[in-house]
Amino acid sequence: MIRQAVRRLPKPPTLRRGVCSDSSRVQSAQQVFAELTKKRPVFRVTEPVEVIREPREFYQGLLRGIGGAKSRIVLSSLYLGSDEPELVSALDRALSANPSLGVDVLLDCLRGTRSDSRGQSSATMLAPLVRKHGDRVRVAMYHTPALHGVSKRLWPQRYNETFGLQHIKAYVFDDEFIVSGANLSRDYFTNRQDRYIRIGSRGLAAYFVDLVRAIAGFSFILGPKGLAMPVGVPDPSRDPREFVAVANAAMTGFLGRAQAENPATDGSEADTLAIPTVQMSQLGITQDEEHMREFFHITDAYARRHGCRNLMASAYFNFSDFHKRNVLRSASRWDLLVASPRANGFYTASGISRYIPDMYSIIEHEFLRSSGGRPDIAVEEYYRDGWTFHGKGVWCYLDQKLPQLTMIGSPNYGYRSIYCDLETQITLIPGTAGSLQGDLHQEALSLLSHSEMVTEAGLKKRIRGAPLWLYGLKPFILKKM
Repeated sequence: MIRQAVRRLPKPPTLRRGVCSDSSRVQSAQQVFAELTKKRPVFRVTEPVEVIREPREFYQGLLRGIGGAKSRIVLSSLYLGSDEPELVSALDRALSANPSLGVDVLLDCLRGTRSDSRGQSSATMLAPLVRKHGDRVRVAMYHTPALHGVSKRLWPQRYNETFGLQHIKAYVFDDEFIVSGANLSRDYFTNRQDRYIRIGSRGLAAYFVDLVRAIAGFSFILGPKGLAMPVGVPDPSRDPREFVAVANAAMTGFLGRAQAENPATDGSEADTLAIPTVQMSQLGITQDEEHMREFFHITDAYARRHGCRNLMASAYFNFSDFHKRNVLRSASRWDLLVASPRANGFYTASGISRYIPDMYSIIEHEFLRSSGGRPDIAVEEYYRDGWTFHGKGVWCYLDQKLPQLTMIGSPNYGYRSIYCDLETQITLIPGTAGSLQGDLHQEALSLLSHSEMVTEAGLKKRIRGAPLWLYGLKPFILKKM
């Protein structure tokens, strides 16, 4: 049975303010979004771009990439699951078979050193590779400067990561890579739905290699004797102010070089444009926030003349005030896709965490109430029996037929994405060659085929039994989860 959410997407939006769609417009998507290419590196992708649909395909792509890499493997994730020895074994085999191969891994320090019940962590999983292969394996673990001093000592492991994380997800194998929002653990390879796109581009792959290595330059490095900061770099948990100055200088330099070396150039409309953006607000880097602000402005202006439809997905209905404000005042139609309570990663959690899905329902209800019942703003909830949902990104339909822009990467578009975590996403503007537009549309339809639209009245009924004290936790949830 085709769900209502799927039927919504292909339909042209109801245009407001008496504006009619102008069929005579001749601007291409690359022209409409030209402002996004300014002051940012831009890459022309001429090779086919593959949209991966399922977690198992993502996992097999990782294994093929590791097994086929000739010179470099770069893995950036929040953590490596302690239930994932096969990936470590695959890296070991690849390194043993190819003396020319080097491996860089970037993880979050707080999450990557958190032990499970067996005493295993990302760090303990990767330590044998460092001991066996020496400087051919570099494992970096970024530590937020926001957790230091007394807070560092008092906050328990499970909650200290709310201060800030390394959240970038990118997986590079020589000159191709997979950009995703998925981490490296078993559920992300089996029944936790995310998004994944494989791109073959030497320049773009090199950008992400350099990005990971730039962050590694101010991160803890895992050595035979444990974790240590690079020589001359302050410990963020002891000297956060000096650390921020060093990290900001490194990232400002990296972004300046990336832009200077990869400016927007005239080329064929057949090429796909790829625009990577970075957000590291704790380090004074707000590139992606500025990028999103320009995107909202462009689509709003376009919608007032022609009509426009957007789909924005996040693992959690915890959009920042910045995102909600721009959606609510936009002339575009917006569909927001999030996890249903049963598809939320916290649904089976213990302790106070088990109430987090209820909090997201409360926030959803308040958002729909603030929309005033507008028919061009809708919330869809993803549910697939036995699965959780972690997808994130944007699909923009300018001509109401196929998406002419997508954003994919690590941000959940919440407060943390803007102000706390290290994030990156890629904006893809498909060229006229190939099937990327159709593939992105089918990806969106596939996700929406497992979703149902929720209403203000339905959410009000759902949250009726929520404990009153949960409302008091809302400011914390909004900023920390």
